[in-house]
Amino acid sequence: MSALIKQPLIRLWLYLSFSTAVLLSPTLFHWLGYGLLFIFIALIENVSIIRIIRSLRSFFFFLPVMIGFYFIISIIMTQSTLFQIFVEIGTAMIKFILVMAIMNMYTIGSGTGSVFQALRSIWVQFNKPWRKVEDWFLFMEMTLRFYPSLQRDWSRWQGIHKALGLNVEKGRIQRWKETARQLPGMIMIHLHRADDIACAMTLRGYGRQIPRGVAQPIPFTKAHFFILLIISFIFVTLHNIAQI
Repeated sequence: MSALIKQPLIRLWLYLSFSTAVLLSPTLFHWLGYGLLFIFIALIENVSIIRIIRSLRSFFFFLPVMIGFYFIISIIMTQSTLFQIFVEIGTAMIKFILVMAIMNMYTIGSGTGSVFQALRSIWVQFNKPWRKVEDWFLFMEMTLRFYPSLQRDWSRWQGIHKALGLNVEKGRIQRWKETARQLPGMIMIHLHRADDIACAMTLRGYGRQIPRGVAQPIPFTKAHFFILLIISFIFVTLHNIAQI
């Protein structure tokens, strides 16, 4: 059973269903239940709650700004009382925090590359010579590799500058200006790298055999499809029970 749940598409559907259920939850009973379910899944996935909270630091940084905008718009555009506005703000923030924590737990526990590998494994079984689909898979895989590579090089560049003491005496605005000057060049470097990869793939015969094979296919059987239905049924049932 655990092997079935570890299937990338099953895990993705589980977390997407969980996030959707949280967004649609209207009562405190829902939030308490989903909060306990979140802790239970975190224990099963062996993901530290502290690590998930740390991954939300950037969201907490912008949280006062979001609350301020929501409060001002509610005062201007609605006839709600202050109590109703604060209740709505609290409800929205609880939902967003829980949804972001759920999806961060998903990204910590698995990568998106395995999802596309699972999709390609299913697509290969259809044996359709559709070049557009293969190009789409390749585009998504390259995109998912592009951003982490850019982020890694950018962090390395910042670490070098910090080690050399180049940003010690600069203010925040000056650092932002320097980032605006340096970032386009780094993006161009990665775009040229993508061109080199595309050229190498062409030389290796990309497009001559469609659909492409999968080196390590991830199976998707009727049992996996049945698990998808069970997950959907569980969250729909929980949502309906809480409304009774």
